[in-house]
Amino acid sequence: MFNFCINSRCTLLFASLILSASPLAAEDRAGLLNGLSLVNDSSWMKSAGLHVNGWADAGIIYNANDPSDNYNGTVVFADRANEFNLHQLGLQLFKDVDTRSGGWDVGGKFTFMYGSDARFNTINPYGDKHWDNNLIGKSQRFHKIAIPNAYLDIFVPLGNGITTRIGRFYTIMGYETGLSPDNFFYTHPYTFQYGEPFTHTGLTISYPLLENFSVTLGAVTGGHTNLNGALDGNGGWDGFDNNMENWNFLGGINWASKELSTSLALSVITGDVNTDNDLRDFYRQTGRNKKDNRTFYSFVLQHDFTERWHFVLQHDHGFEQQHPLNNFRAAEWYGIQTQTRYELTDTLGIGLRAEWFRDADGVRVGQMCPGCAQLAMGRADYYTASVGLNWKPLNWLTLRPEIRYDWSGGVDAFDARNKDHQLIFGADIVALF
Repeated sequence: MFNFCINSRCTLLFASLILSASPLAAEDRAGLLNGLSLVNDSSWMKSAGLHVNGWADAGIIYNANDPSDNYNGTVVFADRANEFNLHQLGLQLFKDVDTRSGGWDVGGKFTFMYGSDARFNTINPYGDKHWDNNLIGKSQRFHKIAIPNAYLDIFVPLGNGITTRIGRFYTIMGYETGLSPDNFFYTHPYTFQYGEPFTHTGLTISYPLLENFSVTLGAVTGGHTNLNGALDGNGGWDGFDNNMENWNFLGGINWASKELSTSLALSVITGDVNTDNDLRDFYRQTGRNKKDNRTFYSFVLQHDFTERWHFVLQHDHGFEQQHPLNNFRAAEWYGIQTQTRYELTDTLGIGLRAEWFRDADGVRVGQMCPGCAQLAMGRADYYTASVGLNWKPLNWLTLRPEIRYDWSGGVDAFDARNKDHQLIFGADIVALF
């Protein structure tokens, strides 16, 4: 998720590294039977510089514990056990800004998503109030609509070129992203699920200081922290509907080696968040300050040992001054994850991911389950190891089988909170069109 230089003059320098990290990230890749070429090749789309693409992602997870509540414990996105899921049906309309002609230009992106993953990519009021909440059928209550991207990019030809992004967009923080085609593994690590933001609403400004070094500065809404733990708006970073008075600083730096084999990224977000509106009476009676400062940083190292051998190291660390789930005391969470991937052939790759994540005060890790009174699990360490494959029998089709083992120290987080470990095997299919 190296977004610091997107659509600026350093894009070309980082493009090969981004593509090697995300096997399906190239947005102009041909899809199923060139299904959208009729639209993209039309004269009015070409004249406007617009493009449209889409994808579908569906899969199933087998849980060896056979949990009674049909949930894979703390694993979200692929959270339903032993059930087939339509994870994402996505459609994007986008225009890349022209950074090479030396003039002003405007671009942007709009991403529409439907499926079970949309619950984690959405913001109020598009969540539980959505029109399909009451559809008949057991699985339909898990399918939502999300709009994770709705932004404009404005390129200003000053100095090395300034790119301003305004609207709603995926975060610059961390490594993985919420769009299925951009990730190697079927499931996600804890750092992504619980540690960091998914999306932001606000503004960022990116500028390449040097040929291989860029900086991003921005202001985004701070959201709120609530009594339901981390999973409502991912701890509040992704919301905007009733917290526009809180603005956070978002910034990052990005460096890549001259030969593009190594890159470093450091990003930070800090500022006030509001606590849950249900606590208004408490604050009125006690005179406490309703605002709560939260700071989080993410560090990502990527290195290509060879053209086929890729390595990722990520470290996340977050702090919050007075979290309601920690009796309004300070809370902290941090973790480290690594990914090693090797391309066996041009169509087959193998990957290994390992992670340790500590929810030091029990306020971040939870389970997305209807009717849960308290989503947070409690103080615990979480460990996971995954082995996955990427097989592309066709240029528009990718199969991603994965074996994953999770265990927790401090709480029983799995098998309806009866066990401290679980083994899951899953596979999904990502089709581009």
